[in-house]
Amino acid sequence: MMATFGQRLRDIRTNNNLTQKEFAKLFKVSESAIGMYERDEREPSYKLANEIADRFEVSTDYLFGRANDPAQFHPNLSFFGGPKGWTEDELEEAEAAVRRYREMKERAAREAEKNK
Repeated sequence: MMATFGQRLRDIRTNNNLTQKEFAKLFKVSESAIGMYERDEREPSYKLANEIADRFEVSTDYLFGRANDPAQFHPNLSFFGGPKGWTEDELEEAEAAVRRYREMKERAAREAEKNK
C-alpha cells in the first residue's frame, strides 16, 4: 500500500525536525491545517503541495504517495525504461554516444575560440 499525503507530510516534517507550528509558519498556513493534512482530513491546494515539494526537494508524486522515490528529477532515459533495465551492450552504446557528444561540444568550443 502506498503512503498517503498525510503520512508523507508528517515524515518530511519530522525528518527535518520541525514542529507542526514551525512547518505551518514556513508555508503561511495554520498549525491546525498541518494537523488536518497529516491526519488526511484535508487536502492541500496545488500551490501548497508544489511549495512543499520544492522546499524539501521531493516530487509531488512522492508527496501524494504515487511514487516511493522522493527524488524530483531522474537523469535517465525513462522513455526506454531507464538504464536499470538496459543490457550491457545498451549501456556501452549510451556511454559511447555521450562521449561522442562531449567531444563534438569540445571541438565546437575550440573552433569558436579560434574564430574570435
